[in-house]
Amino acid sequence: MPECHRLYQAQHKFKTLNNSNNGTALGSIIQLNSAYTDRVLEDIMKEHGSWDVLHAQTARGVWDEITIAHFQAASAYRTRSFVDAYTYQLASYNAFLRVFRDLPQWSLPVLYSLSRDLCDVAQRADNQLANTDAESSKLEEATRAINQGFSLCMTDREPLPNKSRKWGTYHMANTLFALYVRHKAYNLCDSMIRAIKTSELPPLDQFPMSHQVTFRYYRGVLAFRNEKYASAKQDLLFALEHCFRDSYDNKTRILVCLTPILLAEGTSPHSRLLRRYPPIKAMYGELAKAARAGDLRRFDEIMQEKEQQFVNAGTFIAVERVRK
Repeated sequence: MPECHRLYQAQHKFKTLNNSNNGTALGSIIQLNSAYTDRVLEDIMKEHGSWDVLHAQTARGVWDEITIAHFQAASAYRTRSFVDAYTYQLASYNAFLRVFRDLPQWSLPVLYSLSRDLCDVAQRADNQLANTDAESSKLEEATRAINQGFSLCMTDREPLPNKSRKWGTYHMANTLFALYVRHKAYNLCDSMIRAIKTSELPPLDQFPMSHQVTFRYYRGVLAFRNEKYASAKQDLLFALEHCFRDSYDNKTRILVCLTPILLAEGTSPHSRLLRRYPPIKAMYGELAKAARAGDLRRFDEIMQEKEQQFVNAGTFIAVERVRK
């Protein structure tokens, strides 16, 4: 087996950061596109002329497995071999889960990085497979793997709050929400919300604001889809008010569902808001104007013109309520 000195150094670094409980640093460098990963791959290429040596290494422990699979995934990612990258990233993620079940809160950034990259390469792998007419189910498989990480957070029995993995529950739930919504698996979203509701978690308002905002956005969207508009309004307003100020795209997504709820209550969007968010103006501006003027004929014309747009956005039923 050819030796790879640079890979050994990386393995030692990963183990050292693990042993020193430095999850922030480890979570930063274990990303597929991190500057550290780039440097290691460049050095291996200079040392051996290719990355083939990565596939001739034997792991002597779980952190060796995690590290080797990480650089195998990263090298495949750079050659756009996304199916291989996914296979290696899943191996790195699953190896990490074996140690994660015994690690405390400091390890959460590592889980987040591995999960994010797993979702990314799974989607790219499926796109690549779709172009060859091959079966593409990597994202579904990745979703099951992410669910394992979510469960290990939510069910942690660590009694000390500052060591509990429970603090990762909403971050992982939000990752799953995005995956479930992409698959249109809304029943799984509802099941996850019920599981969280019955679990022994700290109050939601004690979690990082970014976790709260994303969770309440998805919960609001699900309530909206289930025509529970009072609950949807509460969550969506919270998400809008506490979303990062410059998060234009996220605020636009929130307003797509929130606007028809407010219109049905007789509240029209302010002209300043419509100017700031042209997609919302294009979607609801004329409709709000007709509703405000009590012009039912014009309202019906707009509904007919934009029916497919509202159906695609999942807002048609809510918009119909405005007429009443």
